[in-house]
Amino acid sequence: MARQVIVIKLRVAWWFRWYLFGVLTMAQLTGLQPDPQRVGRWLARAVSIKVLR
Repeated sequence: MARQVIVIKLRVAWWFRWYLFGVLTMAQLTGLQPDPQRVGRWLARAVSIKVLR
């Protein structure tokens, strides 16, 4: 039986780490929780997944 190799490329936008840092900093300063739907929307824009064979 032949083996198949599947490669998954995950790319994160350069600005997403800075966005998360800002969200977490503001949450710490204000004591409030970030909106998960809004963070999830930006996560979906920032991360791209490509499957290669």
